[in-house]
This record gives sequence, structure tokens and C-alpha cells, in this order.
Amino acid sequence: MQEYPRRDGIAASTVCQQRSTAMGYHFREADIEPLLLMIADQMHGSSRRSDDPVRRSPAIVDLISNMAALARLSAEPAETRLRVGPLELDLIDRTAKRGDRPIDLRPREFQLLKYMMQRSGELVTRAALFRDVWNYKFVPESNLVDVHMGRLRRKVDGANETPMICNVRGAGFILASTQ
Repeated sequence: MQEYPRRDGIAASTVCQQRSTAMGYHFREADIEPLLLMIADQMHGSSRRSDDPVRRSPAIVDLISNMAALARLSAEPAETRLRVGPLELDLIDRTAKRGDRPIDLRPREFQLLKYMMQRSGELVTRAALFRDVWNYKFVPESNLVDVHMGRLRRKVDGANETPMICNVRGAGFILASTQ
């Protein structure tokens, strides 16, 4: 196994900061494993080397392999603006506008609109919204999604504008371009 230099938390965070970009942290695989091993070592209060196979728990090994796989993914720049017809969502500034009209969104409405815009033209079910936007593990018998979609629809589809958010009765919702 490759030997990694021992780093304290400050030195490790300095390495992380040096690897950061405007869109978030992007680590090289070589930086992730020693950092995670150092954290695991401190959590166990051990003074032994964390690369000692006896000390590594299966959960730490899984965590390291998952983080290393993420580091190997290409670091393509992430999209910072979503557009569907005249509707635009800025993911950095967390702002929305339809044409030139700004839309004031609450945090959950922002998440909901982002989710819908990423699936533009597709039917989005209530169950998918509960799972992916609210992080529910079950589908409650509730009108929570309908209430939030109603508020969002009133904000996005202003007076005298062609509706973009459509309700498909008994199935879900579709966000479609008006153009």
C-alpha cells in the first residue's frame, strides 16, 4: 500500500481549499484517502497508522472507495443556469425570472422549480416529488405537493401569461416551454 504523508486537520483543509473551484470542491483521488483515513484515525482515538489493515473498518473502506470513485469522475463545469422557454433559474444567486419579471421564491419552491426544470417536458409524479424534493421515504396521503405546486404555479404563471406548469389529473405535473 502506498504511504501517505501524515497531515493534521489544518494542513488537510489547506489542501482541500487549494483544490476548490468556483463551483465547489474537486479533489484528486490521492488527496481523499489520506484525509479520510486521518479523520477515521482521530475518530477512533488511535495513535497507530490508519493504513494498518487491522484498524480499518469495512465502513471506512467503503467510504474511501466511494470517495475515490467520485474523484475519478470528470470535473466538467456544472450548469449554473437552467432555462425552459422564458423561465430562467440561476443556481448560484438562487434567483428566478420569467422573461424580465423576477420571481420571488421560498427555498422549497426554489427546489421544486429546479427539480421540475431539470425534467422539463416530462411527467413528474407526486411520489417522485415526495421522494426527491422532500426526501420522504414514503408517499403520505397529503395535499402537500398540490399546495406547493399551486403556489409555484401562481408565481411562475403570471397574469396574461401562457401557463408553463400543467397538472395532469391523477398523475402529476409537467413543466413545459410556452415557445
